[in-house]
Order: sequence, then C-alpha cells, then structure tokens
Amino acid sequence: LYTAIYSIYHVKKNWTDAIEHCKCYGMRLAVVDTAAKQRLLEQALIGSAIFNDSWTSVWIAANDRAVEGQFVWQPTGKKVQYTNWRSLMPDNYQGYEDCVHVFRGIGFNFKWNDWPCTWLTQVACEEVKKC
Repeated sequence: LYTAIYSIYHVKKNWTDAIEHCKCYGMRLAVVDTAAKQRLLEQALIGSAIFNDSWTSVWIAANDRAVEGQFVWQPTGKKVQYTNWRSLMPDNYQGYEDCVHVFRGIGFNFKWNDWPCTWLTQVACEEVKKC
C-alpha cells in the first residue's frame, strides 16, 4: 500500500526552482497519479494556511516540456495517465504553457491547469518512500 505524504510550502517559485526546493527537503515535486493521491493532496492543501486564499495554486510534477501535449511526471518520465484537468484544459495558451499547477480559484476546485513554467506559485512536495 502506498500512501503519499504531501508538504505544502508557502514560497513563490517557478516550476524548475520548485523541483529544487523539494529536493532540498529530501522530497520531490508532487506526483498525483491516482484519484486517491489527488484527494490526499486536496486535504493537504485545505489544511495549509496558504489555501485560505481562494486564488492560490501549487506546482505539481506533471509537464509536457519535451513533447507538446504529452504530459509526463518529472521525476520518473512516466506518462501522465490519471488526470484532474479543469474543463477545456490543457490548452497551451499562447503556445508556452508546459507545466501543471493545482488551482483552487473560482471554477477550478483543485483542478489542474497548464501554466508557463516560468510563472511563480507555491510548491507541493511529496515524501519519497524507498521501501
């Protein structure tokens, strides 16, 4: 049985810096590859002080930086199969949205959205269990 343990960091990072931020704590950027892990992430977000603001989001590890439209998980390179996209997403708006964040804003309700990797938002890290 695998249980994800997520930590939410109230720091503004771009997607690449978010990866390094998680590594500093011995963690990885959150991989949300099942509905159960999505629920655990939502619980962590609701429990964090940053999500008192209804317009807050966090980076997760999904991205399509290598091949447009083919989303993979950053630490493993595995294809994203479970998704929780907001309606009409991903849209690669203006041709440069390659990284994924979970957004609480009106109409999002913890759905996924693609965003420019250079934009700044909070970070969701995941403990990596080796055994």
